[in-house]
Amino acid sequence: MKNNMMAEDTNDASVSVMLLKLQQKEVLVPKAMVADVLSWKDELFVSSMTHNAWKLGEYMWHDWRVPLVCFESLIEPGFTREDASKPKVVIVKSFQKGFENEHYALLCRGFPKPLILSEDSLENLHVDDQQDWIEYSISIGSRVLDVPDFVALQSAIWTMSDAVSA
Repeated sequence: MKNNMMAEDTNDASVSVMLLKLQQKEVLVPKAMVADVLSWKDELFVSSMTHNAWKLGEYMWHDWRVPLVCFESLIEPGFTREDASKPKVVIVKSFQKGFENEHYALLCRGFPKPLILSEDSLENLHVDDQQDWIEYSISIGSRVLDVPDFVALQSAIWTMSDAVSA
């Protein structure tokens, strides 16, 4: 089921997002969902005991343990995660009913970059039916940026056991 996260600001003809560089992909997260960006600290990370490569464990944030996710491991079975020299942890707030007070973390490379997608840019936004975990893709020049399916991602984080299916 596709949601309308990117369409919520279309009345003013632009959308504020954060560009996250992953290992091989670049994803867009609505700016309103980004609660914090942290530099990696080993002492704040608790490794996962699950068999899911995408569920890395938990990361301490404001005395909370939030699930830490490698998005590329989720969307690409067999993905091999490389150690980044200075990884960042992006704390994401859920606005999905039932999870609206929950937070989770995405691992990325470098600090996220703020972008404003103009009305012209939004015309290049298209639904991506090819990937279960990607809701939209947008072409900007030669770059293809993906928007995660936040409903599916958040449901997988909090409601599924070790086996994940879309």
